[in-house]
Amino acid sequence: MKTKHLVTYNFITIHQDATVREVLQSFLDYRQDIACVVEEKKLIGIVTKYSLYRWLLDHANLEANIIHCIKRDVVTLLEEESVYYAKDLLVKENIGHAVVLNKYEDVVGIISKSELIKGFISERQNLVNRLQTLMNNLQESVLSVDTHLHVTSYNTSALTILHKTKSELTGQPITQTFPQIAANLRAVIRTKEIIKHKRLSIGDNTLIASFIPLKEWDTITGAMVVLKDITDFEYIADELETTKKLENMLDNALEVAYDGVVMIDNERNITKANKEFLSLIGISNSSSILGTSIDTVAPELTNHKHTIHSEKIVGELITIQGKKAILTQTPIYQDEQQVGTIIKLISKQLDVWKDLLSHLEKLEHELTYYKESFTAMGQHAGPFAHIVSKSSSMEELKQKALIAARSFSNILITGKSGTGKELIADGIHSASGRTGKFIKINCAAIPEELLESEIFGYSDGAFTGAKKGGKPGKFELAHEGTLFLDEIGDMPMTLQAKLLRILQEKEFERVGGTETIKVDTRIIAATNQDPAKLIAEGTFREDLYYRINVIQLHIPPLSERQEDIQLLCDHFIKKFNTKTNRDVIGISQEHLEKLLDYEWPGNVRQLENVLERAYHFSTSKWIDPEHIVLEKSRDPEASDTHKPPNERLDREKKLQETEKNMLIQALKNAGGNRTKAAKLLGMSRSSFYNKLKKYEVKEATQFM
Repeated sequence: MKTKHLVTYNFITIHQDATVREVLQSFLDYRQDIACVVEEKKLIGIVTKYSLYRWLLDHANLEANIIHCIKRDVVTLLEEESVYYAKDLLVKENIGHAVVLNKYEDVVGIISKSELIKGFISERQNLVNRLQTLMNNLQESVLSVDTHLHVTSYNTSALTILHKTKSELTGQPITQTFPQIAANLRAVIRTKEIIKHKRLSIGDNTLIASFIPLKEWDTITGAMVVLKDITDFEYIADELETTKKLENMLDNALEVAYDGVVMIDNERNITKANKEFLSLIGISNSSSILGTSIDTVAPELTNHKHTIHSEKIVGELITIQGKKAILTQTPIYQDEQQVGTIIKLISKQLDVWKDLLSHLEKLEHELTYYKESFTAMGQHAGPFAHIVSKSSSMEELKQKALIAARSFSNILITGKSGTGKELIADGIHSASGRTGKFIKINCAAIPEELLESEIFGYSDGAFTGAKKGGKPGKFELAHEGTLFLDEIGDMPMTLQAKLLRILQEKEFERVGGTETIKVDTRIIAATNQDPAKLIAEGTFREDLYYRINVIQLHIPPLSERQEDIQLLCDHFIKKFNTKTNRDVIGISQEHLEKLLDYEWPGNVRQLENVLERAYHFSTSKWIDPEHIVLEKSRDPEASDTHKPPNERLDREKKLQETEKNMLIQALKNAGGNRTKAAKLLGMSRSSFYNKLKKYEVKEATQFM
């Protein structure tokens, strides 16, 4: 603290020509005992009450000039000097006041002994407050006692750790509440020696205590204890010990593992490797590769088609050091953050895996069963809840599909590629109540020479390479269930005839077999082509068309239900977040306009692909617009929505005319017998009558 902090700036200044009366009046007004005689801010001297009293006793003249009362030998201080220096100076000179000057030696104020004393008292109190604040904010607990072991002071932490209130501690003997602490405090007071790092237990807490004697003028006045709670540290120490044991167990497990195992951190550096991995890469000592990049030690892993470290890999076949091995890779997470990756390589006795591979087909069937069971469990949410939409056209389609599902008729689903025909078919099966499986086959994805055996199965020895014992076809697998024939428009004509017979007679023979197999299978077919055009071109049977087209459901393209786009975007981004452990929020409304203005020739599938690409390349919490890449349609007729409204109406009209002509032709061939005509078209009698009513085919003269 400096002198300027205690100086009195409201002081009396007078000139040399002032009278005794004027100075006395100033003393009365200011209630001060000293006045500074100043000339242009420079100190001439001082006049005190006592010097005036003595002069008046001798002269008794109030109007006299005070020049004879001026004391010119004045003790002065600079305002920047320490208060301790000021105190020492006043004591040394045995005076009660000093004049304070600034650095230019101008008079700025007066300082007195009383002001110094007040300053020291204030500073002492501030120091006490700071010390108390410091004590209360210490993590350690501090408590002091007098020589009779009565508590004299403590900090906030002591109240917490001792589970006491202020009234329970202040002035109370510590011997009654904490005898283990009291015994050590008594020993410190007696021996005057510090006791360090004493281990104590209070309640459930483990403490380290230090006991210190307190002295004043070399006399013991009490003692102090400092307590440190180490309960958490002991817990951490136990965890570290447990972790060390687990690490030793992991090391031992890796060493006895039959497979090669290597672990890497986020920087792709090797942290652990067992003997089998070292043997596989031709290295004898693990210490030579620890901390080394996996890219250097095993470049075959880096050159693998999957990116090491960033994803989970199960059962990929690779070649490492000229040896075949099966790679399994799993990321390691801690607190939802990836901290490394564990890689397992199986290279010994790979022929043992052949038996496992032979069971893959059985596992596929089991997986289908469990999938259907899971779907059945979620029926309370509706069989079409997995189809994301809110547009009126899609909601109407779901209602129609639900009605169709509860019927026994075959269903034809039409719509452009990527609109979700398989999802609708899956929902129809779930809502149908049929106890069998939902079996699907893509007629366009399987070569023509294999398609027949896939659909109808084959018998033992039906052809070279046939599985021993034969193999059931999709029709058998879908018994009492549903067979979904996707892209049926690409089915060869020879198979169309056989399929028509099965639909009519509900029985068939396997390829190369003679046994007749009866089935109860519902058919749901789907195509993205124009059935009327295929029939006109002679690539699709007209009678088969009427067999599968008992109920037709058309899925509108994405361009006709723009209100579903944002809903689909949110759905796909949540799906990607689940797979990658990222937290992308979505796509902003401003950039959503870019998607709404697009025609989407690839429909929902194209939307998902566009978003997936943008998701992986975006680095922020929102999908970046520059990563949304929309291709121009290479096929101007890829979607009906690209055509003018009049052209779309013309196509629908032509399709209806073709269907009406088929009805009339069948009636002509049947001689007007409607039941026979319906049978010729492979339709039920009720469906045939409904279509006659739809196209207003009423009089026999129309076809006779």
